[in-house]
Amino acid sequence: MRILLLVLMLPLAAACSTMRPSTDPSAAVAEASETDISGRWKGNWTGTGLFHAIRDDALTLDLVQRGPVGHGRLVLEGTGAAEAVPQEIRLAGLWGTRVFADISRDKVTLRDYTDGRQFTVDLKLSENGNQMFGFVRGAHPHVGLVLNREHSRKSVPEAAAVPQQSAMATPVPAEPEPAKVEPAPQVVAMVPEPKAEEKEAEPTARPRQEEFVAVQELKAVHFDFDKADLRAEALDTLQVHVGWLKENADTAVLIEGHCDERGTAEYNVALGDRRAKSVREYLSAYGIAADRVTTVSYGKERPACAVDTAQCHEANRRAEFRVKSR
Repeated sequence: MRILLLVLMLPLAAACSTMRPSTDPSAAVAEASETDISGRWKGNWTGTGLFHAIRDDALTLDLVQRGPVGHGRLVLEGTGAAEAVPQEIRLAGLWGTRVFADISRDKVTLRDYTDGRQFTVDLKLSENGNQMFGFVRGAHPHVGLVLNREHSRKSVPEAAAVPQQSAMATPVPAEPEPAKVEPAPQVVAMVPEPKAEEKEAEPTARPRQEEFVAVQELKAVHFDFDKADLRAEALDTLQVHVGWLKENADTAVLIEGHCDERGTAEYNVALGDRRAKSVREYLSAYGIAADRVTTVSYGKERPACAVDTAQCHEANRRAEFRVKSR
């Protein structure tokens, strides 16, 4: 009889064990995150430049997001004279630095392509998803970033219309208008738009080359194919140029960007311009005043060598220097 009773109780005990609530965390349904930071962001970065000068310059961030991670390119303008910004970021100039992003609800962490070894930025995303702001981790003095989404998300008008559901019988249009102002994120007054000033400072026409002359001390520097990055030997050469320009402080310098014959004329003019500006950024980072330096791009118009060989192409991918008395 006892054996029969045990046999009857076994199924009941098994059924009770299956009814216990699961304590496994993986059984909980993960709340889906609607955070989406894909697209173009524009804003400003603030920090300290040479001789402790306060910097407030423009920045652009282009991001592509896949789930909780993203990748893209960060462009910090005016970093040539900013000691608080790592040297690799300064040398990257206007063509930017590749970054990776970790996205978690209202927090975004940006790291450079070397996995944060150069810089890491901790950003906070606003409630409407159209502003981000934060600081570069460990930078001394501090470097802050403020970004605004170039095109607001379509969900913003719908979110702004939520206050209409409040129990107010007064005219409905009066509610959403103050909600759309969103004063809290917009209060950060860090957008003086220096881009226009920088463009006005650049010459609109090519400088008259006859006013400048080549000097033996300032040798040309060369570039890899389709690149504007400064090579190691170019950095050594430019250190010599910095010393000469400091000894001859009464001279202005013209940097000419040149390319080899491959590619369209328009593309090579743009590439030559990036090459000349990368040299200018480097000189500025080492104390050569910006008002002494002018850049011009000749693209493939003025080759140093006219033979279709690899050695000739190498000679044509260059930045040359000319000077005149100020």
